[in-house]
Amino acid sequence: MADIEEIRKKVDQLITKGGFNYRDLSLKIGRKDSYIQQYVKYGYPRRLKEMDRIRLAKILNVDDTELMDDEIIATKANSIVAGKHNIISDIIHNSNLPESNLSVIEVMNPKPDNSAEFEQIISKNFVCKSMLDDLGINMPQNIKIVKITSDSMKPNINPGDYAWFDISCKIPESDGLYLFLNGKDLCIKRVEISPLDGSVEISGDNPNYKIYKANSRTAVKTFGKLVALTKKI
Repeated sequence: MADIEEIRKKVDQLITKGGFNYRDLSLKIGRKDSYIQQYVKYGYPRRLKEMDRIRLAKILNVDDTELMDDEIIATKANSIVAGKHNIISDIIHNSNLPESNLSVIEVMNPKPDNSAEFEQIISKNFVCKSMLDDLGINMPQNIKIVKITSDSMKPNINPGDYAWFDISCKIPESDGLYLFLNGKDLCIKRVEISPLDGSVEISGDNPNYKIYKANSRTAVKTFGKLVALTKKI
């Protein structure tokens, strides 16, 4: 991950490492002789145009993705997701398969920010509504899929498994498996609510993880409740 300023510094380092100079590189990518110097030293333009970036990367012998800042990468990722959605919609239409029989379930980035909200969609799955009915899912818009990276529930749930969560469950309403934020990583924990005093115990199946307690379920904030699991074979 890199911001615009870091990319400019990286370009400058690659130029020095390769023994190039600003003037020659500017001319080689079809720009005026001061173009690269203005970009590197003064931040003008703010970022290279796509064709300039591709040409420059080829001369510097690096992949052009190494010269992309976070904003460009995110934009391209969202464009790819939208493109895939359109392609699949065309396939459904051409095969005469009614779209009313399908629901879209979003696969989310397993590295959310500290706002306790899922931010980035990395792909979309088209799922038959009959399958969702079998799982007891009647509001698919609340369901998100996340690839598990934590071993907190090992050996029952392992890194690489895909967990389906109902993100409308922000507070545990009953015993079950819920998604929590542990530092910057998402992990699954088992929630047990005492029928005597309403206190809550939060634990993992992996004995290496600490057990947490809360006085009431309203003090426990989650990312959602586990409704289904796709295990890695």
